[in-house]
Amino acid sequence: MGGFLAKLHPIIIRFALLEWSVFAFYSSILLVKNSFGLFAGVLVSLSLVAVLGRWPWQVLPLDHVFTGLLAIFPLLMVPSLLVNGGSLDYFDYPIRALLYIPLIIGLRSYAEPRVFEDFLFRGVSTGGLFAAMFSVHSLILAPSERVGLPITNPIAFGQIAAILALLALAGMFRNGGRLQKIYCGFGCLGAVIAVYASGSAGALLGLVFGALVQLVLLGRSSKNRVHTKNMFILFLISAAILLPLAVFKYGQITSEITAFFAGKGMGTSQGQRLIAMQIALQSFFQHPLLGIGPGNGHQVIAAYCSANLCTDQFQGWTGMHNQYLDILLTTGLVGLAGWFAFSIGIFCLFYSRFRSGVARIISGAGLSVVVAMMISAFPQPLYHHNISVISFFFTITFLWFLAYPVPRELTSLGEKMMK
Repeated sequence: MGGFLAKLHPIIIRFALLEWSVFAFYSSILLVKNSFGLFAGVLVSLSLVAVLGRWPWQVLPLDHVFTGLLAIFPLLMVPSLLVNGGSLDYFDYPIRALLYIPLIIGLRSYAEPRVFEDFLFRGVSTGGLFAAMFSVHSLILAPSERVGLPITNPIAFGQIAAILALLALAGMFRNGGRLQKIYCGFGCLGAVIAVYASGSAGALLGLVFGALVQLVLLGRSSKNRVHTKNMFILFLISAAILLPLAVFKYGQITSEITAFFAGKGMGTSQGQRLIAMQIALQSFFQHPLLGIGPGNGHQVIAAYCSANLCTDQFQGWTGMHNQYLDILLTTGLVGLAGWFAFSIGIFCLFYSRFRSGVARIISGAGLSVVVAMMISAFPQPLYHHNISVISFFFTITFLWFLAYPVPRELTSLGEKMMK
């Protein structure tokens, strides 16, 4: 009986929990509040089972590089904390990147790549359609409001919708039936509608540049010109959907910036961002190497507002509303180096897989997601919202697992060492 259960155990994890949890994670993330936490918890728990219950761990050489890159940014925040002090709460979201180290081990141990890939793309396509349904419903109830609440902040909503759109776009390049490609296409358009409804300029720019990266790389390498043509048609349709938002945002941003420099737009969104930029750069020049300490951004804002007239909204800011300025302010050049080492390192890993000719579609998707998130982090740091952190790191971990498959002749690194 015990032997039977031991054999049944990985089968239950693989088909009853792991793949379905991935599908549920993406399909419900922008429809059901906090659903992402439930399914993320299931996936991480299953991974910990693999870490604790299986030896040797099934990992590949470049997995060590991938996990090292996940850890580098949180580690390079530590010197600033030791020197300047700060809030340990600030480490909460960055440190969660370390949870994805056992995740890659769990995926290597239990997931069947082809089945996992199918569930992932079905999940993101379904998620894109659900996101569009939620967005349309929200706009009917409140036409003048940006879509996001009660799921999450509108900017984070737009960031995640951009991830869904880029993954569904990649799904249209995959080998598969026509209905599968059509479903991915509708999922992509649904997610594009959600980006539009969020009103997030950062998500919009991230989606556009991410899609261009994917289309250029995959379009040039694809042997099927019909697929490439269809992709560009979808891109043009998506651009037409997003064009009104782009025009509106451009006009709004330029108007607010002009008013700020005329001394009349201090309380506008861009006016407050420009004040935050001024505060961050002034503080950075005083503490260039290690910044002022993680989680101490609210102190410089409070000091500025004690000497200047500020809106109530700005006084409540705890950070700079810009990933790069926030890192520069709190952890200095050391922290910023860690963030760029992580971002550029992950980009290079996916590009190396793309150049190798193995899993090009998956690698192209990984490249586009990294580019999109680096751009969308300008107006809103990823680390300000749990849902953004989890969706981004889960996505790049899933894509890395698929882009760097276990060779057929090798089932584990331990077996290779024995041979």
